[in-house]
Amino acid sequence: MRKRISESIQAKTFLSMLALLVVCCIIIYGMVMIFLPRNYHTELEGQVTSDFYDLVDILEQNGWEASSDSLLEFSMINNASVEISDDIGNSLFSVNYADMEKMDSSAPSMSCSATFLQNGRTYHLFANASLVAVSQSYDILLKLIPLIAAVILLISIIGAVICSRYYSKPLVGISNVAKRMATLDMTWKCDVRRKDEIGVLASSLNEMSQQLSNALDSLQAANEQLQQDIEREREQEKQRVDFFTSVSHELKTPIAIIKGQLEGMIHQVGPYKDRDTYLRRCLKTTNDMEALVKEILSAARMGGSDFHLERTDLDISQMLRKVCQQFRGRMEDKEMELHMDIQPAFHYAGDGRLMEKVFTNVIGNAVAYSPVGATVTVSLQNGIFFVENSGIHIAEEDLKQIFTPFYRVDKSRNRNSGGSGLGLYITKTILDHHGIQHGMANTEDGVRFTAFLR
Repeated sequence: MRKRISESIQAKTFLSMLALLVVCCIIIYGMVMIFLPRNYHTELEGQVTSDFYDLVDILEQNGWEASSDSLLEFSMINNASVEISDDIGNSLFSVNYADMEKMDSSAPSMSCSATFLQNGRTYHLFANASLVAVSQSYDILLKLIPLIAAVILLISIIGAVICSRYYSKPLVGISNVAKRMATLDMTWKCDVRRKDEIGVLASSLNEMSQQLSNALDSLQAANEQLQQDIEREREQEKQRVDFFTSVSHELKTPIAIIKGQLEGMIHQVGPYKDRDTYLRRCLKTTNDMEALVKEILSAARMGGSDFHLERTDLDISQMLRKVCQQFRGRMEDKEMELHMDIQPAFHYAGDGRLMEKVFTNVIGNAVAYSPVGATVTVSLQNGIFFVENSGIHIAEEDLKQIFTPFYRVDKSRNRNSGGSGLGLYITKTILDHHGIQHGMANTEDGVRFTAFLR
């Protein structure tokens, strides 16, 4: 019980207010017990004294024989005994309406005496008034102690309950909200509509809860962003490892070819005695390696953390027409048709050199991998760019790997017959840096590459 009380502000407030109210009521009742009889005694003495001297005036005016009614009235009103005597001490008149049963030695009383003249003679008036009412009032207060104590206790309990609820209930609510905040539950608010210090505390707690909620949301968003960055870094690292693994594999074959041809020429083995022929072959292989290395360096540079775009305002429409013109000769050799649906003067803020490379790679792939007599469509409308070549389809498993470095759909093709295998990978990297969505998909008649320049 003591532990529960010590841990409950409502219980402590109730007991404190109860004790305070009980003490206050006891002090007030004690002061009433002390000062009420005293004041009543003083008031009665003053009243008796005033009535006594009024009686003396009546006796001097009318004579004591004719003032018996006034004497009786004084005795009855003031619960007093009255006696008139002459100057030699003979009792001439007496009356007593005092409650003799209650007039004992312990009962308070007061005496008054005065001398008046009547017909030239001197008379003495003596009165003894009982103040038993003072004792009765004190006795009544003593008898009322149990009732008053019960009333005091009841009032104290009611007052303590009201005060404890008024002060502790909002504090209990604030404490519960604070406990929930400690568990990072910021959905609860203090419903305290007061303008005092408790209201200010509740308002401050609500404001702090809102700020903490915003901070937690920001922290959660930052954590999610960090996780995404970590995952992206892991993916990039994996891509770099895979890239350089592929690079080593792609370079190993031409190096082995050059090495074999050079050794054959050095040792003059069989056909390698014709050095001029194989030197030209070595030169061609070296040139192919050089082109491959340039592609590799270009891809590696764009994959670096220090890479940045040099954006300028580009006329994409004009750039596309220029690139298409570059492939007209190759398309004529393969008896291919070129359809262009390019809106005039479409502008985009991007890296001009890299965007031209994108269009060159995509259109070049369409021309290179389309059969003889195929149709290539180049379209740019409302920021949607696509290139579609007819006559071929790509398997779904190959579409998933189409942008992987050194990946070739036709496994029979090599770097001599099918390019470096980096064209679409570089295209994807450039478009990702620009934030351009893109994709490759099969259509009814062929394959379509789409990019959204908006």
